[in-house]
Amino acid sequence: MARRPPEAIPARRSAAPLGPRPIPRYVYLPRWGLRDAPVAAEEDSRTSVRTRADVLSFALRLLAVTLAVAAVAHLARYVLLVVNRSTPVPGWLERTTGFFVIVGGLAALAAFAYASVLFARWVIHLRIEAYGRHGLADPRRRWLVAILAAVPLVNVVGAGLLLREAAAMHDDLDVGVTRQRLARLWVAWVIVNVVALVAVAFRVVGVLSGSIQTGANGLAAVVLSSAISALFAWRLGERLQVVFGETQEDVVPARRWVAVA
Repeated sequence: MARRPPEAIPARRSAAPLGPRPIPRYVYLPRWGLRDAPVAAEEDSRTSVRTRADVLSFALRLLAVTLAVAAVAHLARYVLLVVNRSTPVPGWLERTTGFFVIVGGLAALAAFAYASVLFARWVIHLRIEAYGRHGLADPRRRWLVAILAAVPLVNVVGAGLLLREAAAMHDDLDVGVTRQRLARLWVAWVIVNVVALVAVAFRVVGVLSGSIQTGANGLAAVVLSSAISALFAWRLGERLQVVFGETQEDVVPARRWVAVA
């Protein structure tokens, strides 16, 4: 009978221990199997532009309200000067109207600065989103865009140029309709600034002249300018969202004529 030599016989295995097996511990993070790479959270540029447009619309409404308040304060001051031509007015009333004129003017100035900053930021992100549609970067520097959009009188030409360039990069907008709407906004913007410049000139002349009638004329010009600016600011945010909305649907007429043979 053939047998293995003793040195060739394998050692007997020890019996498996009874009870729960110990949990394996690792000094490093195992990398086997499928591993989901974390997705980097990227800000949706369109959502960002839409959110900033809503904030800008609120700031423009706030500017319109402060301009309206300033117009009312200047109107009260104007009426007081007209009455003072023939009838003396109490000193406390004169000081009260002067106080409201100053407070209303400062509030309107602060609201204008706030809206100008938000408008510049909105234009910057609007251009980034518009050029990003084609995989391009905005050819203009951010500081230059901010100056062209926010600096008074400079933005009369600069804002229209920036918005026109951004609209040209939107393939989803109707070219003719967009240009027509931007042209209307630009014409209204020019009128508002011209009226404001004339009002400032009248106001300065009225203050320096010392004449009650000339001062009243300056206040009347400021009232007119503030009212026009308030109306323009109230409508500007809405019109900008219409121009750069998601879609520009054609207006469907409420009544259609059908030819009957």
